[in-house]
Amino acid sequence: MIILDTDIFTHLTYGHANVVRHYEGIEEAEQLAVTSVTRMEVLRGRTASLLKAADEYELLAATKRLQMTEAALVDFLLLHVDEKAAGHFESLRTQKKLSKMKRPDVLIACIALAHDALLVTRNTKDFNKVAGLKLANWADD
Repeated sequence: MIILDTDIFTHLTYGHANVVRHYEGIEEAEQLAVTSVTRMEVLRGRTASLLKAADEYELLAATKRLQMTEAALVDFLLLHVDEKAAGHFESLRTQKKLSKMKRPDVLIACIALAHDALLVTRNTKDFNKVAGLKLANWADD
């Protein structure tokens, strides 16, 4: 299983060449997922753009981005925090080296650990601190 983090999912929807190349190279049998945290983050961003639109052009552009994002999310398995992820959360939240890690990132790491999945992210600096987490960065290679 491969989980796309928020930044990588966003790069994919915007057609980032490296991310698209990796995405298109995935074997058909591989399961692709996003977490409920990523879903929330991307939809919150698209909704904020919609609400901040200053004119007709910005409003229509924001609406189109929101619709494209909603359509893209359908192609991915949606993973929520379950009992196994919550168990990882209990362990990670007490680790001093992770005290500065943002809560959404901790939750994404917990879900990835619970599914023994590869997490694809640009934020390897923070996620590298999580023991046992498998990481890849499709954007910068």
